[in-house]
Amino acid sequence: MAIWARFKDGVEVEDSIFRTLATAAPGGLLDVFASDQHNSYLQMVGSFLEHIGETRQATDDDVSEACRRFARALGGRSTACLFNHLAFRSPGFRDLLGPNVLLIGRLEHTNTIPTDGGRGQLSRLAIEPELCADQVDAFKTLCNLDPDHRESWERNLEWVHGVFRRCWKLGKPLFSETLIFQRPGESRVEMARRLPEALVKMAEAFGPYSHFYKTQVPLLWVKQDGKVIQTSDPHEVREVGEAMAAVVKRPMLLLSAAVDFEQYAAQYALVADLFTGPMCGRAYFKEAFTDPATRDWDTLEQSFARIALPRIEQIKKLAAVVSPAWWEQFHWMSNEAKQAISPEAKPPRVRVQADFGY
Repeated sequence: MAIWARFKDGVEVEDSIFRTLATAAPGGLLDVFASDQHNSYLQMVGSFLEHIGETRQATDDDVSEACRRFARALGGRSTACLFNHLAFRSPGFRDLLGPNVLLIGRLEHTNTIPTDGGRGQLSRLAIEPELCADQVDAFKTLCNLDPDHRESWERNLEWVHGVFRRCWKLGKPLFSETLIFQRPGESRVEMARRLPEALVKMAEAFGPYSHFYKTQVPLLWVKQDGKVIQTSDPHEVREVGEAMAAVVKRPMLLLSAAVDFEQYAAQYALVADLFTGPMCGRAYFKEAFTDPATRDWDTLEQSFARIALPRIEQIKKLAAVVSPAWWEQFHWMSNEAKQAISPEAKPPRVRVQADFGY
């Protein structure tokens, strides 16, 4: 394999990986529709079944059905899409998604392995990357982390490093994600207040073991017991984004971490010039499952299109103008790599400048 690019920390990118990214996003815009949240899908489909009057539990087949319908309804609007194996291994899935969309396959199991009485959580694979390399263009992993729990921290770090090596051998890009782990008995508000410090630690340690690093930013507010509680301000979100950008030598993608779209849109606007693009899921579409117009599977698909597609376009248009191209973190690119991309397709970036003192 020929080396076509090199990150600022010296990690090399082979021609097969660069070509995959250049084919999907030659103009630099990499926006990802994330649809791999298995347990969340079971809950959302459960609310959908209750909403339409079906008295049964949601199943894996239901999750696959929802993902297949959403893939079709996207109509190729997103540069890349993230799905788990229930979707991407189902018959004809690539045809539903479209031929020009970068398909990212989730590798990790939806349920982690608890350790130390639940204080730590260990990631594990749901599917071996070697078994599905011919079905996807790239891979994704997730680690739930508590920076103060050293055993699980070190074991997860070793795990993602091993997965990264395997993806490199397969010639596939890896998108790695970290989330802060909500400790047993901890409220969401308490967890949110640990985020600013924890996010930078997680980014610095786990960012190197991927081609793209997917992370959240501090929560502006949390809804708890019917109240909206402010947990950080725009200035803090911006500061943490800048701190992560200073230590992560990879393109960063912003996840939604189960917030509503209103908060996600605000978060992305605050850090759009630091992040390469969105990697968002539920914030785009979760209301579709219980929307008044949703009465069956067909109308669920229609509700998804009506609710999610305008939101995707809103964030995508912001990313197109403000966010850096996915190749901007490379310290060096070969002539072949430069010829594979189209830098002129992306307009000059608009920089975010404000004091966020509101």
